[in-house]
Amino acid sequence: MDEEGVEEYRTFRPFTRDSLFNIERRIAEEHAAKEAHKLKEAGDSDDSEDEIEEPSHHEPDPKPNPKLEAGRKLPPSMEEGASKFVGRPIEDLDEYYHNQKTFCVIGRDKTIYRFNATNALFILSPFNPIRRVALYILVHPLFSVVVMLTIIVNCVFMTMTEGPEEYVEQIFTGIYTFEASTKILARGIILTPFTYLRDPWNWLDFFVISIAYLTMWIKVLGNLSALRTFRVLRALKTVAVIPGLKTIVGALLEAVRRLRDVMILTVFVLSIFALVGMQLYSGGLRQKCVMNWTIELGPNITDEEWLAFVNDTDHWWKEGDDYIVCGNGSGAGGCKENFTCLPDLGDNPNFGYTSFDNFGWALLCAFRLMTQDAWESLYKLVLRAEGSAHAMYFVLVILLGSFYLVNLILAIVAMSYDEQQKQDAADAADEAAERMEEEERREILSQMTKSPSDASFKSDQYNSDKAEDKERVSLTSDQSGGSHLHPNSKKRDSVSSLGSGCVGDKQKMSPTNTFLCPSPTAANVDIKDVMVLKDLIDHASGHRRSFMSVVSVQPEAVRDKLMNYLCLWNCSPNFKKLQYFVSLFIMDAFVDLFITLCIVVNTGFMALDHWDMNEELKRVSEFANLLFTGIFAAEAFLKILALSPINYFKDNWNVFDSFIVLLSLMELMLEALPGLSVLRAFRLLRVFKLAKSWPTLNMLIAIVGRTMGALGNLTIVLGIVVFIFAVMGQQLFRDSYQRYNNDSDIGGGMPRWNFDDFLHSFMIIFRVLCGEWIESMWGCMRVAGYSCVPFFLLTMVIGNLVVLNLFLALLLSSFGAESLQRSEADDEPNKLAEAVDRFKRFGAWVKVKIIVCLKVKLRRKTKRPVIALSPSSSRPELNGKEALADGQTVVGNGKAYELHQTQDTESLSPNKTDAEKGLDLPDGEKVGETTALLPRRSSEGSMNKDSKSMLGSEASSSASSLSESEKDIKVEADGEPEINEVDIVYVKEPDDCLCKVCTRKFKCLTTIEESKTGQLWWKFRCFMFRVTEHKYFETFIITMILASSSALALEDEYLSERPILKAILMYLDKCFTAIFILEMLVKWVAFGFKTYFTDAWCWLDFIIVSLSIVLLAAESFNLGDLGAIKALRTLRALRPLRAVSRWEGMRVVVNALIKAIPSIFNVLLVCLVFWLIFGIMGVQLFAGKFHKCVDENNERLNISIVDHRNQCESQNYTWTNSKINFDNVINAYLALFQVATYKGWIDIMNDAIDSRQPNQQPLYEDNRYMYMYFVLFIIFGSFFTLNLFIGVIIDNFNQQKKKQGGSLEMFMTDDQKKYYMAMKRMQSKSPQKSIPKPKLWIAGVIFEVTTNQMFDIGIMVVILLNMITMMIEHEGMIPEIDEALKYINIVFIAIFTLECVLKIIGLRQFYFKIPWNVFDFVVVILSILALSLAGFFENFFVSPTLLRVIRVFRVGRVLRLVKSAKGIRTLLFSLAVSLPALFNIGLLLALVMFIYAIMGMNFFMKAEEEYGLDDAFNFKTFFRSFILLFQMCTSAGWDGVLNGLIARCKPNESCAEYTIATMYLVTYLVISFLVVVNMYIAVILENFSQATEDVQQGLTPDDFDMYYEKWEKYDPDATQYIPLDMLSDFVDFLEEPLQLQKPNHFMLVKLDIPICEGDMCFCRDILDALTKNFLGTTETPDIPQQTEAETEYVVVSSTLKRQKEHYAAKIIQKAYRTFRRKKHGSEDEYEDNDEDCVDNGDAETVVVETTSSHASDTTEQQKTVELHADSDIVA
Repeated sequence: MDEEGVEEYRTFRPFTRDSLFNIERRIAEEHAAKEAHKLKEAGDSDDSEDEIEEPSHHEPDPKPNPKLEAGRKLPPSMEEGASKFVGRPIEDLDEYYHNQKTFCVIGRDKTIYRFNATNALFILSPFNPIRRVALYILVHPLFSVVVMLTIIVNCVFMTMTEGPEEYVEQIFTGIYTFEASTKILARGIILTPFTYLRDPWNWLDFFVISIAYLTMWIKVLGNLSALRTFRVLRALKTVAVIPGLKTIVGALLEAVRRLRDVMILTVFVLSIFALVGMQLYSGGLRQKCVMNWTIELGPNITDEEWLAFVNDTDHWWKEGDDYIVCGNGSGAGGCKENFTCLPDLGDNPNFGYTSFDNFGWALLCAFRLMTQDAWESLYKLVLRAEGSAHAMYFVLVILLGSFYLVNLILAIVAMSYDEQQKQDAADAADEAAERMEEEERREILSQMTKSPSDASFKSDQYNSDKAEDKERVSLTSDQSGGSHLHPNSKKRDSVSSLGSGCVGDKQKMSPTNTFLCPSPTAANVDIKDVMVLKDLIDHASGHRRSFMSVVSVQPEAVRDKLMNYLCLWNCSPNFKKLQYFVSLFIMDAFVDLFITLCIVVNTGFMALDHWDMNEELKRVSEFANLLFTGIFAAEAFLKILALSPINYFKDNWNVFDSFIVLLSLMELMLEALPGLSVLRAFRLLRVFKLAKSWPTLNMLIAIVGRTMGALGNLTIVLGIVVFIFAVMGQQLFRDSYQRYNNDSDIGGGMPRWNFDDFLHSFMIIFRVLCGEWIESMWGCMRVAGYSCVPFFLLTMVIGNLVVLNLFLALLLSSFGAESLQRSEADDEPNKLAEAVDRFKRFGAWVKVKIIVCLKVKLRRKTKRPVIALSPSSSRPELNGKEALADGQTVVGNGKAYELHQTQDTESLSPNKTDAEKGLDLPDGEKVGETTALLPRRSSEGSMNKDSKSMLGSEASSSASSLSESEKDIKVEADGEPEINEVDIVYVKEPDDCLCKVCTRKFKCLTTIEESKTGQLWWKFRCFMFRVTEHKYFETFIITMILASSSALALEDEYLSERPILKAILMYLDKCFTAIFILEMLVKWVAFGFKTYFTDAWCWLDFIIVSLSIVLLAAESFNLGDLGAIKALRTLRALRPLRAVSRWEGMRVVVNALIKAIPSIFNVLLVCLVFWLIFGIMGVQLFAGKFHKCVDENNERLNISIVDHRNQCESQNYTWTNSKINFDNVINAYLALFQVATYKGWIDIMNDAIDSRQPNQQPLYEDNRYMYMYFVLFIIFGSFFTLNLFIGVIIDNFNQQKKKQGGSLEMFMTDDQKKYYMAMKRMQSKSPQKSIPKPKLWIAGVIFEVTTNQMFDIGIMVVILLNMITMMIEHEGMIPEIDEALKYINIVFIAIFTLECVLKIIGLRQFYFKIPWNVFDFVVVILSILALSLAGFFENFFVSPTLLRVIRVFRVGRVLRLVKSAKGIRTLLFSLAVSLPALFNIGLLLALVMFIYAIMGMNFFMKAEEEYGLDDAFNFKTFFRSFILLFQMCTSAGWDGVLNGLIARCKPNESCAEYTIATMYLVTYLVISFLVVVNMYIAVILENFSQATEDVQQGLTPDDFDMYYEKWEKYDPDATQYIPLDMLSDFVDFLEEPLQLQKPNHFMLVKLDIPICEGDMCFCRDILDALTKNFLGTTETPDIPQQTEAETEYVVVSSTLKRQKEHYAAKIIQKAYRTFRRKKHGSEDEYEDNDEDCVDNGDAETVVVETTSSHASDTTEQQKTVELHADSDIVA
């Protein structure tokens, strides 16, 4: 046994002085070996050159074993026996460190710690007792637990408003010092690997402790709050201790690393937008409305008086706290009467922090637009100052900056997380596999090591073993081939696998251990025999069993009995019978349906709760609650009775049910106690019971549940980030915020959002995470200055853009088709579906009976008698619909054929679907609408002619082949109906005029058809058909649609002032209506009703035309002013929708959207359910509490004046309610929607936090912990549910891509796909002729200069300098700087003009063939124009804006920088790829905005100009509506618009405007903000991941461009060939990734590049070979080479073949030389000339072999390799 033990644990050897000596010896040996190798190499290089060069097979450097890294757990295979060595130094486990001075220690939790074996602090050797103690403490799990607890307690102390006592700080510092000194004693300080400061986490500790001591000792430093703030970073140490966090932080750091390019691009793009903004709007926001001085001072005043008047703030127009910005341009905001707009007055808006006056502020504005924080206020300011045309600037910034760049960040974070997750999953799988393997090994060992005799000795022990162990033994015996106890074992054949396992892997593990595998010579014992023997011995030794073993069986039986009676309820047979009957009832599908309906009704009753509820309703509601509680309790009780407790509680849903029932009963019992109304909120959880029968809800809950696991860690990281920033903010800015209370200049008291205590700091940081940072930052800057900017920007970037995007990434990764399928597969058959199914079957049965009765009656009237219905007889038919006999329908899955195949098959086709028999398909689709069926004939001769399908594809004509004898048989199209989407086959002639039934029944119709009139009518129809099919017909209709839509846009508020325009528009409207009616009639005549009305788009046309007809009729009867007619007139706005079907790009997007609608609708419903719960909770918490008492200025009164409602009304103040409140569930929904979109949520939160009890005056922050309600809602209602929209849409995109994916790619391996993609790209390129050098000498020199790379770099530097000088410009510069910048600008223009001229001289006409050059040329021309026209404009007073626009073109030069940055090019490439799709989505968004703008004009033309509406932003004209809707498509400012639209509504009265405005805005937001904008995001994410995948996996178009650029240098005439001897230089000249650096001869041979006639290499062949080499693929599908016909392409050899020829020549030479030597016998002579002989012979032979001068040169330059003649592999 001892020997076995030694073998077992030989992995772990204690670390002794011998171990250290051995390591030092190995290091010395390795050093000596290296020295010897160096000497040998030096000697080799002196050897003669005819030695054949052996390619060095360079072995890869050894790498540390990742499974044995420090900090990881021991692999399962090593766990056995590790416990003996816990806390003791052992020799390093990893082979890699065997010649390095390291040793390991294993912690109690099996973690590996690695230490350096050199002396710590120069004095403590690894064997020093002090160091040993330090080691033991360090690896003990309690050590890290104590440190963690200390950090947590310390964090709690840090959140305190008043700092803790001095001694508390000292205690913490002491603990940290102890921790650090223990680590330093155990590890050493820094000089060698694995010491204290080699771990970055320890730097943090060291820094924090050093600062603590500095502030403690050096009192001069004072209590430096800035330095003390760094203590917060201790919270980060938790990351180092909790294992799961490291992966999340790893993903974050990886994301930050990858974000480098995006950050550069973002800064670059923002700088450009900032520069443009600076040129356009510098100083523009300081324009104010000033009262006319003539009113007060009269017309004759001095300049001084005028200046004093104008600069007096009392004379400026002010609304609220803000001075109104105005402009004098067209479309700008004007001033009210008696006010004039004057420039450059006072400060900029928002305390002077919002402006474009210099580059810094402009950059901040651009960043604000990118993050979409309160951007609507900036948008309004600029548009009021400059005019509405400037909305274009914002459109660009929002589309490029906000939608594109922010989502790029999301894409990168998502990718990093995804890769990190894959890595983690792979690690976990490896570990699980290893653990399994280890368990198997142990199992085999335990069986192999027990010989029969051993078993007999231990039989007593076996018998006294517990029953569980016996069971385990029997299980193992079963696995190992079965024993006589298990005759039914399924795994008998596993013996062979067991044996083979032993021979293979297990021998590797311990080659010397005889117990592991018997040696081949030993007798081979079969495990079966061992087990049988063991059982026999057990039986034989039965009489020797001890008394104890008999006793040990007793408790088992008692336990079983208790189990049976108490949990399984296996009692008397009568009880069993009762159970059976109860289960029949309670498990029935109808009961499930009833319970589900109860849940829905119960939810309805809960949603009825509202403020000021009348007593009757209250009573009903309470009764309903009792009733439902009773029903649910009864259901739970009966289920427990039917299933028995143990089975009932196995199902999670049942546990959930019983928990809710318990809570409800508790609530009823404790009703009298105050403060327990909170329990009522738990009733809401019943809503989740719906998930059992609602798959989508179930799936989404599952997704949320699945992400919760991963979210746990992420939430901790998020918590740490929020905590750190909150405490930092509190420490840094708390004292500054006191100025609000003390400083009269700032005054106004402490703002709500402050850093005064931890709760407020937390809320500010949480608000920043939600994306709102700018307002809090202004508040901070007023008291703390510019130090706030970096703090808030850092919080925003880290918190919102990185960590929060990780949330979204996590959600997206747990979304995906797999999760949908998994949740569907998990479900047991759905009871609810079964119940619905029963109703359907019953309905079908009734239908069948009725049809049978009718048919029987009809048959009686006809000549034949009725045949009794039997299953086998042909069924009667009526009008082409077949009756199904009872019980022969299978309605559940929409097919009826399963049962019919047993019937008389001649009477119906096997593939008939219910829809064709007149039954409904489950989706409600009718087959006839979507597919072309064959014409069918019925026994009555009535034929239901199916026209061509809705798209007009040809009907099959096979019906005509039916003979008369087959009249009774219905002919069906084979297979299921397929929706005909893409292949549109246009029909040559219209459908028949009358259906076949009519012509067969009424013969006279046939005569009419065949008469002259009939034929004329047919010709007329054919003519109309040709008209509709003509391309100009559609073009004309589209033009009319666009014209009529434009006419609608002109019907604005000012129409009544322009009678002529009004008359023209009325006349035009009638014309358009007539044209559209005519179009409809033409289509009816051409297509017939059936084809027309089976197309959804035609239906849309029909409805819109019908509306127009109704309106025309109403106007002709003078009913135009009726409310209903006005409402109908609004619907004319839908006309532009007709353009969708006629516009390919838009139709694609709309089709994609329509396919996504079911899933979007599902998510919307789930959102509503989630929100319903929060809504009902909100009603419980805040109903009636938002009322307040206000004075005549609408200011809320202080509680000292008014305490409650009665006081308010008695003092004649107004008791009013907030517009957005929680008085009922509908209002709560609206409030929550505002909170979820972060618009208007601050006001709602303020109301909630100030609320007291109903009818009491609110008090400032009386209820501040209600913040938590909103925080929870935002996390679950906004972060989760709103982001599910993105998830659903992306998921939908992917599914559609899968459907459309090419069949070719399905049959390729990944490698082949990459190669295929690379080849496809390669085919699209071909070498260009390089620009020829000009003949003229001077032009040649210029050509050389301008095409040199250094020239380009010089120009780039100049561009950067130019950009910097542009950044220096600012508003209010002193004249000297202004003058200097003007001259500098002239210098730059001169440089760029010179560059342009030089390039034109050097490149001649070829200059304009390069797009970048054209761009440069345009910029230069515009710059010169701007310069020359500047003086001209100043003399002739032209709008300075025009001048500014021209100055903007200078910014264009900066764009040239993009050309040189590769990482950024990838990002822009992904943008370029997405552009077509984004353009289509943009069109759709524009269409939605167009329709809503016209509807908005019709509804809200007369709305008050309050809140979010003013003279520049309103619904009075089309253009103003449009720019307002653009602002709201990002959800910005919609709360203000809503308040403006409902301004007329009295708070406590119902009003129609409230309903219309809410519906209008909410539907617009859902369509634009949640769906269309998310499609935009989905496209960007998809294309970005595609582009990066291309970069990572294959070769990008850029790489091919680079290849051809370089090719031009070697092949100036674009012949597509280069000589073989230039090949080596060419592949060395390329850039990564295609480059092969010299010496590359062997690689070229290995690549086997074809050689063509004349020893030339073809361009594509080389690229093909390099691509294969880069991708590492050899077996690749053949891609057809599209070689041009004119290039003669004849392959004569290849590099590999040529190498073999050289080798053959070499052998022949040697043989020939040997032969010559033997013949002449004069060896000396040849020895002298040996060297020459080799070279010359080689050359001669090669010349003979290949007859090529090029090849001989190459051969002389390069060495060859010895090969076998038939060898394929070189180097």
